[in-house]
Amino acid sequence: MEMQSASSSPCRSSTQERILIVDDEESIRRTLEAVLRDEGYLTCSAQNGLAALELIRTQAPDLVVLDIWMSGMDGVETLKQIKEQCPSLPVVMISGHATIATAIAATKMGASDFVEKPLDLDVFLRTIKRALGNPAECAADEKQLARGQNELTLDLGSSGQSVQLNRIALSEQTWRGPALRQHTIARSALLYGQGLHSGKKSGLILEPLPAGSGIHFMGVSDSQAVPAHVDFVESTGFATTLRLGQTQAGTIEHLMSALHAYGISNLLIKCNGEVPVLDGSAREFCSLFADIGVEEQEGEWYAIAVPETIRVGNDREFIQIEPGQGFVIDYTLEYPKPVGSQHMRFVLNSVDAYRKEIAPARTFGFVKDIGMLQRQGLALGGRFDNFVLFGEEGPINDALRFPDEPVRHKILDLIGDLYLLGRPLHGKITARMTGHSDNIALLRAIREKSAIKN
Repeated sequence: MEMQSASSSPCRSSTQERILIVDDEESIRRTLEAVLRDEGYLTCSAQNGLAALELIRTQAPDLVVLDIWMSGMDGVETLKQIKEQCPSLPVVMISGHATIATAIAATKMGASDFVEKPLDLDVFLRTIKRALGNPAECAADEKQLARGQNELTLDLGSSGQSVQLNRIALSEQTWRGPALRQHTIARSALLYGQGLHSGKKSGLILEPLPAGSGIHFMGVSDSQAVPAHVDFVESTGFATTLRLGQTQAGTIEHLMSALHAYGISNLLIKCNGEVPVLDGSAREFCSLFADIGVEEQEGEWYAIAVPETIRVGNDREFIQIEPGQGFVIDYTLEYPKPVGSQHMRFVLNSVDAYRKEIAPARTFGFVKDIGMLQRQGLALGGRFDNFVLFGEEGPINDALRFPDEPVRHKILDLIGDLYLLGRPLHGKITARMTGHSDNIALLRAIREKSAIKN
């Protein structure tokens, strides 16, 4: 943010950062002002949007903390006017009443971050520092976390609850390949959609985690998170599902695929039991990460370099990994017409290649199988806009994005499933007619062999 005098622009920074609190609850304004003053910030407050706009004009804050649910002009409309008046001014949204869809709208309008009420003050302060561009002030906490034990309780849940994390994914560093940098997302993010198999509306809240944490899924109101790790895979029937106790996360493979491509290693994902299918591909996840940004983090993290060929399956259906540089997938698919025989070789060596060649490929199915799946309680959220449905003559609901879209989607799923060791694999993957069960079987074989030989 450019330094200017108060008379020349309302959008300025000062030597001591000033934060404006906008909330129609006086007790919240008083509490947050006291907390922020104790941290060395200057503060001011407003009880509604109109008063906030006037204070922005006269007091030139460096950050606005804005409640979404307010009488009169609500937080979303206030945010819109703030961004028109001062586009570069960071705004952190808070609310205990807004829907996920409302929060998504706010972030798309330019909100820097989103924190749920009741506020966890540690979470709130970390969010403030991140929004002000002071991530270094949190570095000591992150380094301490990275040196901690596998099992820990971390006050990072924006709901105000402590979150129990099992850091198995980043604590095991067997078969060390090239050293990598850890990453998390630059700020919290929200998506809204529908579960493919449950058919239920499914929100998704993504929150940054410190280095050394790993990727975790949890319910919106849970306190225990399930690690994105093969040891916690509960089922692989038409999708990959994780479970730890009462915490479940289903249909995770498309999101995990995008996380793998972006190298994101530390993330808390809140969902209602199933990750939304969106358009059936990973395209929207990639757009989200590109929009909010990815931050590099310190901490040990190594690719898994397999020293020998490992194979599971039979001649018709198999998957294997053999030593090699980088991450290469060679996939062959054989279905009856109209899909037929498809083959693709893909090298995951850049985000751009993944976004162009793999991420847009959608889930696909066959008309003859839909009734059977739904009798099993699956595909209840399948619509004509979130998967490709093949009839006897070809796709009946939409044009293909690629002539060989099915094999590309198989590679998309494979990239997601094979990230469930918490570290990228280095080697050449050869697969034929495999699904989630085969992918997980390969991971378990890798895990077993690496444990024996280290």
